[in-house]
Amino acid sequence: MKKNLLIALSFLALISLIPPSHAQTYKEIFWDELIPPEWARQTAKEFAKLFKKSDSMQDSDPRIDAMYEKLRKRWDEAPISKKYIGKPIRISGYVVPLDAERSLSLEFLLVPYFGACIHTPPPPANQIILVIPPATGALKVRSMDTIWVDGILSESRVATDMGRTAYRLEAAKMVPFK
Repeated sequence: MKKNLLIALSFLALISLIPPSHAQTYKEIFWDELIPPEWARQTAKEFAKLFKKSDSMQDSDPRIDAMYEKLRKRWDEAPISKKYIGKPIRISGYVVPLDAERSLSLEFLLVPYFGACIHTPPPPANQIILVIPPATGALKVRSMDTIWVDGILSESRVATDMGRTAYRLEAAKMVPFK
């Protein structure tokens, strides 16, 4: 009996020396999950009306510029979905660098489609994530690389030269998209 108790206590002592696992499970999400559904429906209706009004207008018409400004303001103020705030997520997207050389040394934007913020107007703020790479071992990425990012999502309204963000992702891991 004492022998079994001694073995059990020895086993418990050894287990206590093993550090606890800090591994998190990152839930893979899709970009549309970051858009509140009601806002998407309202914006689609408004966008359809604007397109219908613009059918008879030339690009040089000042009313086109006014419509674009109205849409841009709505997109820059796009609301977030709180479903994943503070939670570990995994999302894929395209890299938009924030530095002039387009070779990333620090943070960057992650967007859902190729060319966003660079070749086209920026998407709504709820479709732009400011990514803060891990302090060490960060993947070296370039403009329009496609990557997976694992991290904790938070709300973050940041205006950059490339677009306005609604989210921030503290990256724990970044890997190429395959």
